[in-house]
Order: sequence, then C-alpha cells, then structure tokens
Amino acid sequence: MTQKWNLQDIRPAQSQKRKTFDGVPSEIARPKIIERESADSDESMSIRITDGNKQKNKSLIVAVVIFLAIFGGGLFFSALMGGAEVTVYPKHKEPNVNAVFVAKKVAKVDELAYEIMTLEAEGERQVKAKGEETVSTRTLGTLFIYNSQQKEPLRLVTNTRFESASGLIFKIKDSVVVPGYKTEADGKKTPGVITASVYADEVGPQYNIAPGKFTVPGFKNQPEYANIYGESTNAFTGGFNDKKFIIDDAELQTAQQALRTELRNSLLGRIDAEKPAGFTVFKDAVTFTYETLPSIAYGDNLATIKEKVLLRIPIFKETDFAQFIAKATIPGFTNEPVRIADSTKLTFKYKGATTSSSDISNYTEFSFNLEGKPQIIWTFDATKLKTDLLNTNKSPLTSVLSAYPAIERATAVVRPFWKSTFPSKIDNIKVTEVIGSSE
Repeated sequence: MTQKWNLQDIRPAQSQKRKTFDGVPSEIARPKIIERESADSDESMSIRITDGNKQKNKSLIVAVVIFLAIFGGGLFFSALMGGAEVTVYPKHKEPNVNAVFVAKKVAKVDELAYEIMTLEAEGERQVKAKGEETVSTRTLGTLFIYNSQQKEPLRLVTNTRFESASGLIFKIKDSVVVPGYKTEADGKKTPGVITASVYADEVGPQYNIAPGKFTVPGFKNQPEYANIYGESTNAFTGGFNDKKFIIDDAELQTAQQALRTELRNSLLGRIDAEKPAGFTVFKDAVTFTYETLPSIAYGDNLATIKEKVLLRIPIFKETDFAQFIAKATIPGFTNEPVRIADSTKLTFKYKGATTSSSDISNYTEFSFNLEGKPQIIWTFDATKLKTDLLNTNKSPLTSVLSAYPAIERATAVVRPFWKSTFPSKIDNIKVTEVIGSSE
C-alpha cells in the first residue's frame, strides 16, 4: 500500500541556523553576543557567548556598592568633622572723644589710675681730653613725703633731714607743706603727699643709693616718726669725689647730644615689646631723664664719656582705661566690661607743658587731653559661652544669649547638618567675633 505524505510532515534532514531580523520566530528571544578571540598559535577563531542580562545585573550591583560606599564615607567624614561655629556680634560704640582727664597714682573709685613703666639704656663715645681735674659733687634726688599723722597740713622747713635705711642723711632744698590725711567713706585713711628735692649731706658716690624709705630723725621718739616719712621711687645720683677729664664744652655737648639721641631712639623702640600685657600705653606720654656717668681714659688725649638715659611712661590697665573713657563719653554706660579695639585712634597730650619735659615718676597725678574716635567694644567670656552651649538644642540660641548682655545677636552652624544639638566637647565649638551688624 502506497503511503501518502502531507507537506507539514516533511522536515529538512539537517537543521539550519537562521539569521535574526525583524519578525523572527518567537523561540529566538534575544540576540546572543558573539565575541571573537584570535588564537596565539594559528589563525583559528574561538567563540565566547555572554548573557546580556547577567552583565547588566553585575553593573547595577557595582553601581549600588559604589554609591553606598561614597554615601557612607560622606556620612563618616561629616561626623568626623562635626562641630559648631557660633558667630557673635557684640555691642559696640564709637564716641567722639575730646576732653581733659586726670590720672592719679593712687586712685579712688571712678578715678583713673596709672603705673609707671621705666626703661633705661647706657652708651659711650670717645672725645678729646685736655687733662684732668678733681671734682666733688653731692648726690641729688626726689622724695615723696607722706603725712598720715594729722588731718591738718604740716610744714617742713628748709634742710629738714631725712635718713635712709642705711643711715645716710639727706636734706630738703626748700620748705614744703605736706597735706593732711583724708578719711574715705569706707574708713580707710589716705595720707597726704607732696614731692620735694633733696641733696646729700656730704659729697661722694656713697650717697648714690637705690629707691627706698626714709624717716625724719627730728621726730624720733614721737608719734610723727612713724607717720611722717619719705619714699623715693628712683635711684639718687650725681654724687662724685674724684678726678674727671677736662673736655671742651662744645665738643662735649655735641657728643652728649648725639649719644642721648641714639639712646632715646633705642628706648622708644623697646616700648611695645616690653610693655606689660593687658596695659594701654601712649608713646606721646614718654618722659626722659639723663645722667652723665664718670668718664674713663681711652688712650692718649682721649676720654670715653658715658651717658645713661631713663625713659618713663605712664601705663593704664586696659579694662580700667576702657571703662573710664566709656563712662565719660557714652550716655547710660554702667561699668560693663569693655575694651578699646585700637588705642592708636586716640591722641594723647599732657595738659601741662612742663610735664612732658619732667620726670613723670615725681608726680602723684597729671592732667592730659585725649582726642579721637575709638571703637569701644563690650566683652564677654567666650569659654563660658561654649560651656553653656554644650549639648543644648541649637534652635533656642537666644535663650542662652540672654545671659550675655554684651552680645547683640549671634548665629550658629552645627555639623553634621542633621544634628539638632551642639557638640558635647568644648573644643568642637568655635566662637568667632564680628564687629558690626550682618542682618
């Protein structure tokens, strides 16, 4: 019996690969990626087939890992660099100052006190000498004479004797009237005081002594002996009893002037470096005194002259000086802590013409004119502010600032950005002061 075949039953003897075009059969879902690799030993080709889905998944995983690493690293770095910066805007004023003030060596409440800074320098120079001569001179000095014995003034006559701790006798050149003592509101007794020039009882260098306290021998065994006394703040100088070189006056004066100018300039250059910390100083307030030291031989027909220059200048405690000026120039000021940003904005000038050419250490008070427009800034304790901010919420910053009347306003930035409280360590809080408003 002859078998009949339908067309659909006919299959090709060998399957063939079909090219992939649009409209290909559904059983071929995705194209295969065919890569060629050239053999090292011959020209034959090997074929590697890679699944596109797996390649995409791997790339996605790598991208996620990289993102998480960067994000996590950023968070770690942000936490590591965390902290807070507080910008503070303190109160400040710029008053016009042009007035005469009085400074006192011993000041009461609401008075301006001062201290004396002393610098000294010595130098020498060679000049021609015409021979030697014997010279005898007495030591000279200045005493502060105090009266804590009576409220009434006390007169001391010319040549009243004062005795040093070592037993050396000095006499006052002129009669003086020492003011009586005053009793303050707190019951404290403030002795009256006056200055007087004194000279040594005899010639010679043995009377050139250091500062010290002096008694009045005439009051011995009386109450006045302990309550009327003298004090020196500078060394006594000038005593001499020996040979000196004879030097032409014109040449001597020229050499002395040049040497003194050189020493003056060196002392002026030392003021800023040697000024005590926390004090205000005005270079226009300097005073100079000069001392000629004994000359010495320097070869044939030459002598070495020596000069000593003392610079004295009143200095003011910065906080006290700023408060004094603020109270005198700012209406309503109530002695809050303040500072003057730059004291060079003020011009200082002694009121008395003779003061600048005198030894300021011999004064108990002096008047001066001050002119300028200083910037007076209210001060606050930055360390205490940091302590008060530790672990507090950054939002109610004004509640903390209410305890700091010197601060007008402040802003704060806390890191990392998501933290709502200030750091727990004081070193992680930075306080920056800005003068002026930044609304």
